[in-house]
Amino acid sequence: MSQSRNEEERTSELTILLTRAASGDAAAFEQIVVRHERRVLTLSWRLLGAMEDAQDAAQEVFLRTFKYLHRFDTQKPFEPWLVRMTVNVCRDLGKARQQRVAVIVPQTDSFGRAEQQDPGNDPHDELQFEQQRQMLYRALDELPEKERTAFVLRDIEGMTTAETAEALESSEATVRSQISSARLKIRKIVERMNGGRR
Repeated sequence: MSQSRNEEERTSELTILLTRAASGDAAAFEQIVVRHERRVLTLSWRLLGAMEDAQDAAQEVFLRTFKYLHRFDTQKPFEPWLVRMTVNVCRDLGKARQQRVAVIVPQTDSFGRAEQQDPGNDPHDELQFEQQRQMLYRALDELPEKERTAFVLRDIEGMTTAETAEALESSEATVRSQISSARLKIRKIVERMNGGRR
C-alpha cells in the first residue's frame, strides 16, 4: 500500500515539475534531467554502442525534451514519451554518422534475453561469460535496426510489449514479430560463430 502511495507521490511530483518546466522553469527542468539522465544515457549507449555517442545523444534528447515539453500531455506517462524521443535521437544520430549501430547488452541467454547471473570468482566461468557476451555484441550488430531497437527495449531494458510498441509508435503484433525474429537470428548467428556447436 505504501509503495503504491510512494509511486503516486512521485508521479504527482513529476507532473508538477513537468508543468513548471513547460512554462520555462529551468530549475524544474534540471530536476527532470537529474531523475531521467541515467535511463536516457543507458538506453542511448545500448542503441549506439559507444559512450561518446550516447553522451551526445543524451544531450540532444534533453535539448529536444525542453524544446517540445509544451506539447507533452501531463495526463499521460512521461517515460514512454522520453524513451520514444531517445530512440528517435539515436536513430537520427546513427544515420548522420553513417555507422552501423552496435548494441551493448548485459549477459544474455541463447535467445538474447537478459540473465541475472553472477559468474562468481571462477576465472573459467568469467571467461566463458565474456566470450558469450562478445558473440552477442556481434550478433546484435547484424540485426536490422527495427528488430534491434525492439529487442533492446523489450528484452534488455525490460519494457513490456505494450510499452515497447508505444515507444516505437508501432503495434504490439509488429513488436512481437520483430522480437521473435531478432531472437531467432541471434540464436542462428551465435550457433554459426560456434561452428554449429551447441
